Amino acid sequence: MKTIIGLATLILFAAMTVVAQEAKPTTLGGYVVDQMCAKGMATKTNAMEKAAAHTKQCALEESCSAAGYGIFSDGKYYRFDEKGSATAKTLIEKSKRTKGLYFEASGKLVDGSLIVASLKEATPKKIMEKTEKKG
Repeated sequence: MKTIIGLATLILFAAMTVVAQEAKPTTLGGYVVDQMCAKGMATKTNAMEKAAAHTKQCALEESCSAAGYGIFSDGKYYRFDEKGSATAKTLIEKSKRTKGLYFEASGKLVDGSLIVASLKEATPKKIMEKTEKKG
C-alpha cells in the first residue's frame, strides 16, 4: 500500500512539473480590476469599456480588494496569483489615476490565471496611437 501511495505521489509531482513547464511566459496589457467587480464585467459585451471605467476607489474598497485582482486584456479576464494581487493593490494605491487602471503584466499563464512576474502601470495603446499621430 505504501508503495502505491508513493508511486501515486511521484506521478502527481511529475505531472505538476510538466504543467509548470508548459506554462508559457506572456505579457498582457490591460485594465486591472478586482475579481469581485470583474465577475459582472466579464459577462458584458463591452467588458473592456467597463474595465476602463472601473474606479480606483472601488478597486480599493475592502470587499473588492480582498477578492484579489486580475487584468482584462483583449476582452478576456485573467486572474492574478496571490503575489500578483498584492503587487496590484500596492500599485493601485500609488497610482495617480482615478479610473482606467491600465497596467502591463508579465508572467506565466496557467489555466487562465496569470502567475505574475512583474506588473507596472502603462499607457493604453489607443492613447499612445493618438499621441504618435499628433507628434
